[in-house]
Amino acid sequence: MDRRHPRKPPTRPLVLLVDGHQDTRELYMVALPPLGFDVMTVADSAEAYSRAWESHPDIIVTELALRHRDGWELLRHLKGDPRTRDIPVVVVTGDGQPPARERATREGCAAFFCKPCLLEDLALELRRVLIGNTSGEHASARN
Repeated sequence: MDRRHPRKPPTRPLVLLVDGHQDTRELYMVALPPLGFDVMTVADSAEAYSRAWESHPDIIVTELALRHRDGWELLRHLKGDPRTRDIPVVVVTGDGQPPARERATREGCAAFFCKPCLLEDLALELRRVLIGNTSGEHASARN
């Protein structure tokens, strides 16, 4: 008998933000805590993978254009490792073309946002993903 219960998000979920732009990382560090999230930032995919494995954040928000390796490679590593595969990943990127959105879905992303996006919308979607609500339209589909 399966006794699992629907996942409830922690009171202050830990977000691992992966973005190569320092100003973007700083924006999220300032904007997400008042919206109920703790934030840890990294600049590249190698550090992101290491931090994800070490700290096991509740959710990862990543840009696709990263230094050294791109976000797609990061996503493949995260989803291919049993230690990190269950961490939901949300893409926030400047590439809003349909092929990128479709690939994000195929690669297992929980949501997709185009930059610029409203931080309130992102925070709502992060909560929705953490709760595990898969019904209805993603907030990211409206961006």
